[in-house]
Amino acid sequence: MKIKEIIVVEGKEDTRRLKEVFPYIETIETRGSAIDERTIQLIREARNKRGVIIFTDPDYQGEKIRSVINKRVPGCQNAYIKKEKAIDVKKNKVGVEHCFREDIISSLSSITKIREEPCDVEYEDLFDLNLIGKANSQAIRDYLSEHLHLGYNNGKQFYNKVKLFNIKKGTLEKLVREYKKSVVNEDE
Repeated sequence: MKIKEIIVVEGKEDTRRLKEVFPYIETIETRGSAIDERTIQLIREARNKRGVIIFTDPDYQGEKIRSVINKRVPGCQNAYIKKEKAIDVKKNKVGVEHCFREDIISSLSSITKIREEPCDVEYEDLFDLNLIGKANSQAIRDYLSEHLHLGYNNGKQFYNKVKLFNIKKGTLEKLVREYKKSVVNEDE
């Protein structure tokens, strides 16, 4: 797998780990959540020249960084990794630098991109689809998030990402039906 885009990561250990998997990869490091204007401009230039993939840690700080970049630099692609695949149990830390090679490759193969056209999903639709407000809503959101490559989400985060990536209501309905079928099959 060859990656032409520049990968935005949080720090030098993320860069080190990605270079172990993809020796010729180029990264931009945010150096934390207080992203300065120089870094934003660097990301903007990279997006214009080669494209950008945001690949931050699957934690609060990583999502905050991702959100800032997506708002300030529209048109970036996003790669997510599950939190349980990014944990160093010995150090009790979460981060891209702790991921296995195959998980990094899988994450960077499943890119989501922000689309500019309007989304047809309303917040009330999440109630109708049992994505919020029910005992099993988190399990359904987890299933959809995994299939849509959106990372972990609570109800509000899920809605915001559905809007951000312009995921169609029909897609959500189809995945909810698939989830319900899979649960029925497990119970048999």
